[in-house]
Amino acid sequence: MKASFTSAKLELPPTPTPRSKGVHASGVIRAIATEMGILGKPEWMDVPSMADQREITDPTAILRICIGLAWEEWYILNILFTQGVIKHPGEMFLDDIYMSPDGESVDVIITSGKHMVVTIIHEVKATYKSINTVSDLSSQWLWLSQVKAYCKGANTRFARLHILYLCGDYKYPLKPQLHVWDLEFTQKEIDDNWQLLSDYKNFREAK
Repeated sequence: MKASFTSAKLELPPTPTPRSKGVHASGVIRAIATEMGILGKPEWMDVPSMADQREITDPTAILRICIGLAWEEWYILNILFTQGVIKHPGEMFLDDIYMSPDGESVDVIITSGKHMVVTIIHEVKATYKSINTVSDLSSQWLWLSQVKAYCKGANTRFARLHILYLCGDYKYPLKPQLHVWDLEFTQKEIDDNWQLLSDYKNFREAK
């Protein structure tokens, strides 16, 4: 047998649903996270970009994005759809900011001892982070800010975060694990988060 290695040409796939031109919540959140030091800033970038479409050429980054998109597509269509979740329910628009949640459902929940019919926002993630690092989610500002923004747009306080830990807790043998978090925010948490995103966007655009 003769075998030779060759590099595959990788490109980012198109977005699964059409996205309007303009500022999207994900871009604002990414820019804030860069300024906060949560995300690294490229040396060539003076100011963190709020652009919705990024120019990504790093093969590793493209592979990770493709893995996440493939997991999201399979998981929503084969698992969440059977539970009444609508895949990509459509863009939301508030204060000149677009939002595109992964999924949405209407469920009956018990909160404060009462049965309520509520809208639930669903967000699907695939990550190389360790379960031990993520812990109770309190350190995951990007994920929580994104979900709270979608809750603001959908006028709900409830969300469900579906996280695939590709490497589990990094104990060998590596075992992927899926955690599903039911989230109930206070209205103040949602409003404060939205105020931060809106103020940051307006400040950047006023420069």
